[in-house]
Amino acid sequence: MMTNKYTTEHYDHLDEVVHKQVMDNGLEVFIIDKKGYNKKFVTYTAKYGSVDNHFKANGEVHHVPDGIAHFLEHKMFDKEAGDVFNKFSEMGASANAFTSIDRTSYLFSTTENFFENLDLLMNMVEIPYFTKEKVDKEIGIINEEIKMYQDNPGYRLYHETLNAMYENSPVAIDIAGTLESISNITADYLYLCHKTFYAPDNMVMILAGDFEIDETFNYIEAHQNNRPDYEPSNIERYFPEEPYAVKTSKKVMELAVSTPKVMLGFKALPDDSDNETREIRDSAMLFALDMVFGEQSPYYEDLLDRGIIDDSFNFAYQEETLARHTLMAAETDNPETFTAEITRIIDEVKEKDFFTEKRLQSQKRELMGDYLTSLNSPEYIANQYTKYYFDGYDLYNVPKVIDSITLEDVKRYFNSSIDTKNMVEVIVKAYE
Repeated sequence: MMTNKYTTEHYDHLDEVVHKQVMDNGLEVFIIDKKGYNKKFVTYTAKYGSVDNHFKANGEVHHVPDGIAHFLEHKMFDKEAGDVFNKFSEMGASANAFTSIDRTSYLFSTTENFFENLDLLMNMVEIPYFTKEKVDKEIGIINEEIKMYQDNPGYRLYHETLNAMYENSPVAIDIAGTLESISNITADYLYLCHKTFYAPDNMVMILAGDFEIDETFNYIEAHQNNRPDYEPSNIERYFPEEPYAVKTSKKVMELAVSTPKVMLGFKALPDDSDNETREIRDSAMLFALDMVFGEQSPYYEDLLDRGIIDDSFNFAYQEETLARHTLMAAETDNPETFTAEITRIIDEVKEKDFFTEKRLQSQKRELMGDYLTSLNSPEYIANQYTKYYFDGYDLYNVPKVIDSITLEDVKRYFNSSIDTKNMVEVIVKAYE
């Protein structure tokens, strides 16, 4: 009989409970207890993303082809016995996976055969199977995927904006890689990256739903104790120094579009702020951008009335360990006017007392309402808990962070995070 080794944290302000156990091999497992829920949702995630192309593992330095994390994600479903996707479906589960700049996540949801599906997930992720024939076939499949994305105006707009902003950072690398980089991927590279980054102490598992806690932890522990040999990850990642200035201030492309598209990128390099400061800045920027450019803003109404923007207009702030920038995009017949107006508004807001406490409190209530509603979804909880964990945050501390943000935070972070003199403009227009 196994002894319970997990700890439990109660978030009384949200009536939420999280159990955590670190397995003997280093794997961290969190069970988010949602009593009465029929669906169970699991994510199994490696701290391994598209930026991890230069690293030192167990004393040896490696450079691997761009796009290999995404390629590896694809190949983990392909086993000697066939496609694991089909096995999940046969057992009543819906499975998926994705790769981002800093993580690769495998997931499933189910209302039946939970432990069978959990075992399938762990075996799939932990036991690699690559052959030259299967790798060569996948190269052809992903090459077609890359070509398809190259013809997608929205996709190209986003990635060309990143490429224009970042000089050296691997953040600008397309997650799928390039036609050239993909052609250099081999089974040996895949085995190397799997051994390095899929080590248990470099992974985290999140389970959300109604579980028998002792039984579930014991099942995972027994599996981990019997898994194939592994080595501690001992990963040292290398990232080149990134200058503050953008690489290219303007780029124009021709693609098959009916209306020109434009994206503005405002670069602001990551700094040495602690996780708490970064989380506050992330939320404060969300509030600031919505106050200035959201649908309730007088600036938004003016731009809409004058036909400079339509409902395609969107904006976002990204705060990551390796990336910090603001993006704004729209479909418009006059991209130059759009750019001029956006930069004018930003500079004008910085010069006057635009932000108000009333609007900030309104936004806090709105965000809290959305947040609390989302906590009813096991899918949202498992995915967001994973993301927050990787960013060094706690999903269940969001209310305290929101409550702590002041009007001064909003002003300060808006002024320091958006520099109109350090901006890129990328335009996609129709073929002439």
